[in-house]
Amino acid sequence: MAAAASNVPANGWSAAPMVDEGVLLEAINTLLNKANEPARVAIVLEEASDPDDKIRRQSLERSLVRAARDRRREDIVTPTLVRARLGANAAVALSGGDAGDVGGLAADHVLLGSIQSDAGKARLALKLVVSATGAVVGSTTVPVEGTAKASTARAQDVDVAAADLADAVAQWVEQTGVDVRSHRVAVPPAQATGAAKEARLDRFVPQAITGALRDRGFLVAERTQVAEAMNQLALAEMTDSTDAGPLGELLGAQSLLLVQVAEAADVFLVTTRLVGVETGTVLGATSSTLKRDNVVNLAAVETRTPGEAAVRSAIAPGWGQAYNGEGAKAVVFGVTTYGALLTTVGLGVGAGLSFASYNAVDIKDGVDATQAQQQALDLRAQTNTLITATAISGAVTAAVWSLGIADALVSGD
Repeated sequence: MAAAASNVPANGWSAAPMVDEGVLLEAINTLLNKANEPARVAIVLEEASDPDDKIRRQSLERSLVRAARDRRREDIVTPTLVRARLGANAAVALSGGDAGDVGGLAADHVLLGSIQSDAGKARLALKLVVSATGAVVGSTTVPVEGTAKASTARAQDVDVAAADLADAVAQWVEQTGVDVRSHRVAVPPAQATGAAKEARLDRFVPQAITGALRDRGFLVAERTQVAEAMNQLALAEMTDSTDAGPLGELLGAQSLLLVQVAEAADVFLVTTRLVGVETGTVLGATSSTLKRDNVVNLAAVETRTPGEAAVRSAIAPGWGQAYNGEGAKAVVFGVTTYGALLTTVGLGVGAGLSFASYNAVDIKDGVDATQAQQQALDLRAQTNTLITATAISGAVTAAVWSLGIADALVSGD
């Protein structure tokens, strides 16, 4: 069943936060610390009918979930998943004393939220309830600041944007009643054009999103697994949902997150679609903009490959280490390898000159034959010594050069 993507702002990965999340975390800490070692907490916020209120509620819900997850002590059941299990009026039902029934979510506590007006100012009222008995553990309020608006024009840093997208994807999945911790998602390389392609954002943006999804609790297919599956299906890139089924089956994924990155004036535009593997249905879609500042440099650094590092070290000792960002190693391998190479060349030249002198020995008038023979023997011995030294130095050079290539390959992994 496809979830309605309209619950997530169509033109932005997130709604701007309306509360000070530090203050909100303190409030949640105060409530949960009063409870008897809560293990699993369900969060639900009152339903809103007005479209603007829905955006405000969404912003507050995400802030609540982020703050609760930042505690890293309890399992958190999100408002989206609570509504999927209990229906749109979950907050009303739970507020009415039915907290014992949380849709099989096994939550021992419920954090109920509602938006209230206090002297003309909005406040987020929170109440922690024991699900088994309906007993109220404690309550508090947090000021609500400003008016929520979808982040339609706000260009974001890549880490912030990826985290916001992970929140949006979690909502799309949880609207189907599925806990993200049991949902496996795969992120193929992005489609990218122009400067976005040149900057390697086709690899960097999915890489950042993959990390954010994993932090959000999803089961995420490894990039190497995705690459192998795409090779097996002879897919250069994912252009639509047609190949979602076969690729998802190979990866054991329930959904694929398809990403496109394009240059848009002074920003990069990122559009995403979450496609269900079984049905090919789009579960959600959104877009956002990335700041160009630093993102290109970050992409160049983060999308380095071991193979490229090894090739660079094969061409020029130390280059692979410099490519991997290991300046000290680059100097060591560069100096050592080039030093050994110059030594080898020097010994080889010496051997050549010595051999030429050996060939030039001749018995001339006034030169004793015995003396000339001894000179030839000495030059021949010297030549042999230099040839042996050249061979040893060459072997050392080859070994150090090869070690540099191996190090660049391993360090770049």
